[in-house]
Amino acid sequence: VVVSVRCVEGTGQGPAKPPLGGSSPPVTSTPSQGPSDPHHDLMDRVARDDEQALAELVTALGPALLGFVQRALGSRGHEAEDVVQEAFIRLWRARHRWHPGAAVRSYLFTIATRLCLNRQRGWRRRPSVPLLTDEGSGGPELHDGAPDPERLAASAQLRSTLRSEIAALAPNQRLALLLKLVEGWRYDEIAAALECSASAVESLLSRGRSRLRQRLAKFWTEGNPGKRG
Repeated sequence: VVVSVRCVEGTGQGPAKPPLGGSSPPVTSTPSQGPSDPHHDLMDRVARDDEQALAELVTALGPALLGFVQRALGSRGHEAEDVVQEAFIRLWRARHRWHPGAAVRSYLFTIATRLCLNRQRGWRRRPSVPLLTDEGSGGPELHDGAPDPERLAASAQLRSTLRSEIAALAPNQRLALLLKLVEGWRYDEIAAALECSASAVESLLSRGRSRLRQRLAKFWTEGNPGKRG
């Protein structure tokens, strides 16, 4: 993950300096995760201007955040890395507004979600880059039994179609599905990230799932992918 304290602060040496200029991130609260949050102590140190703690937080959450942003944007290149870097920059700028009841991962992913939406709104056309990676993608598992060429071809076709269809969803639908199915967020958590109501999230998920079911129906009407006969 191409993010570091040097990227965030402009320097990795000396005492902590004031955050970079600009407005604070549009995140004022996130769902509570309680004392079991594994990143609580790190964020507590970040809130006290500890740059080393920020570097450790980047190491702990950076890879997962990059994977999420790649899926959300359909981008594996600099755009995804730029969003991740900006998310950590905004986290650092807002460090003094963090409170112990906020789940650090949810807080960070909320920032990234809104950055993704802002970036997508500025696009004139959606990029045709794969959305879901083959490893750790949160996609369907299709590897029961020994692999064979026919099964591998069917799995690859389903994955490719799934990537394309998720990429074709409206940004809000895509992000809602990723936060629900990949990150396992509750409706209220997704609603906080997308700045909408829980009922709106339910509608986004329903429409997104309905579209995917329709577009992927051929894989199931023709039989379980990879099964002969």
